[in-house]
Amino acid sequence: MDDRHDFPVPDLAELVGSRLCHDLVNPLSAISNGMELIGLSGAPRTPELELIGSAIGDAMARIRFFRVAFGAARAGETLSERELREIVTAIYGGGRLSVEWQVTGDLPRQDAKLAFLLLNCAETALPLGGVLTVRHSGEDWEFSGEGRKLSIDAESWQVLDQPISSDLLPPPSRVQFALLAKEATISGRRVRLSLSADRLHFTLSLTRA
Repeated sequence: MDDRHDFPVPDLAELVGSRLCHDLVNPLSAISNGMELIGLSGAPRTPELELIGSAIGDAMARIRFFRVAFGAARAGETLSERELREIVTAIYGGGRLSVEWQVTGDLPRQDAKLAFLLLNCAETALPLGGVLTVRHSGEDWEFSGEGRKLSIDAESWQVLDQPISSDLLPPPSRVQFALLAKEATISGRRVRLSLSADRLHFTLSLTRA
């Protein structure tokens, strides 16, 4: 995929994200190919090899996800429904958090970026796992989550409601909140979080401001 810059206002952080993901894919792919060759050689699948193979698969899935969420997104570029489902399934298909991706059709890469940032933020609210349902209608997104425990870090979510300042910058583990706030502002939309009375369900929406 071509990540060369033809953006109205290039964002260096996004370009760096694209570059890192692009360059990391090659060595990981080489390791993955090496694992396949070991398998074809007839060597037994030892627990050690299984662990290495699982780690490589997880790393490749995360890089594909991060490239969409944190990388550059130029106008006019789209991602297919198949590719988006593959990425979501690879990340969330076997863990404690299940994601029901109820989105059909291809998406502009800029919308896919917003969706993955929303997903990256929403998953922090379910530390013990649960179910996230993703819906898309027109320009609006809705993420419905439920689990045995909700964990809402007020400082992180506060970033979505106020202009970014040095006092509100989140730690690296929550950088997705700052990026989502920026992307939502650029697209003229607003992020809203609402909690149920029992605080076991939440809804995260992105709508026109």
